[in-house]
Amino acid sequence: MFKRTLLFLVLFLLILPSCKTTNLYRSDKVKHIYSKKNANDTVKIGIVLNTNSVSVGASREFYVFDAKNKKIRFSKGFTTVSAFNNKIKVGNSILHAPVKIKASNQMISVNNKIYRGHLSIVGSGNKANVINVLPIEYYLRGVLPKEVSASWKKEALKAQAVISRTYTIKNISKHSAQGFDLCSTVHCQVYDGANSEKSSCSEAVDETSGEILTFEGELAQTVFHANCGGHTDDPSYIWNMKETPVYLKGVKCKYHSNSPHTYWEVSVPENFIVNKLSSHKIGKIRSIKVKGTTATGAAKKIEINHSKGILLLNAYAFRLAIDPSKIKSHMFTSIKNLGNNFYFAGKGWGHKVGLCQWGAKDMSENGSDYKQILLHYYPKTKLKYFSNK
Repeated sequence: MFKRTLLFLVLFLLILPSCKTTNLYRSDKVKHIYSKKNANDTVKIGIVLNTNSVSVGASREFYVFDAKNKKIRFSKGFTTVSAFNNKIKVGNSILHAPVKIKASNQMISVNNKIYRGHLSIVGSGNKANVINVLPIEYYLRGVLPKEVSASWKKEALKAQAVISRTYTIKNISKHSAQGFDLCSTVHCQVYDGANSEKSSCSEAVDETSGEILTFEGELAQTVFHANCGGHTDDPSYIWNMKETPVYLKGVKCKYHSNSPHTYWEVSVPENFIVNKLSSHKIGKIRSIKVKGTTATGAAKKIEINHSKGILLLNAYAFRLAIDPSKIKSHMFTSIKNLGNNFYFAGKGWGHKVGLCQWGAKDMSENGSDYKQILLHYYPKTKLKYFSNK
């Protein structure tokens, strides 16, 4: 009996290593590196910034706590929160910042939008920042429907969930100087609270819970954009990066053709451009030209010949300065002077770095799963798992 038991234990130990998954596993190394911010931790999102006042409330009772442990109970309904001489006024009470507002059902309203978790209100003078504090996984439920369409196939949504989670943790201190982690706009990731949640997106978050993308033991920089126009690009031409990670060098994308943003054109008034570039003190514009292109055909620089001289700008910076909703990318196919207007035509939408969202959509429709999508747009990265469990 003893020999049989010993033989079973030996066989079990020999077989055990082969049971580990190859590309998705609990990693002690990753868990150690990111122990300060794991998937079950909370994230602080700046949702209303530099405001005089906001309407806050809940459908059930909620509580207000200030920095000196003063506590106020509200049965339900709404009250006005405002900044007052470096303090926070809630209803008729003057409180010491920061002020925490928490509903009994963990659902709090700010200007008629519902948010999970609780609020932290900080003030400076007569202005306040409203910060939503909630678990990362719940935060992602409010991000996905604003970044992609909830009607897309689940594998595309799961790919977005992984990169949004990775991006969140990688950039967790982006707004630390302002007292929160990330903002709720395109500067970080678009977030609109519980109002925007969709079941398909929430399922994608749940089914990839804790999954992150890494490269050589570090979190990958999982930037993404709407449409690459046929090829993703090296970020060194966009953000002047000294060293580009190998997984962001750029890849071919044959999957974007069905996007409504593959081709675009717009006519922009000359005086609108002059006003947008007012800090450069340019005169009447004679011509706007592309100066140099990347291997993918995107513009490196934009040369503006005007009555006071010549202005040379980074092409991506030019797009942002004019209006990124009008100039959808820096991959121009045509720029023409039409007298009082300039005509721009191009391909794609966004900065062209990392995952192409419409490309991911088409890949999922052609049978690729989310792991294949991620590996295509971020080659040589690894999908890993971590948690506090």
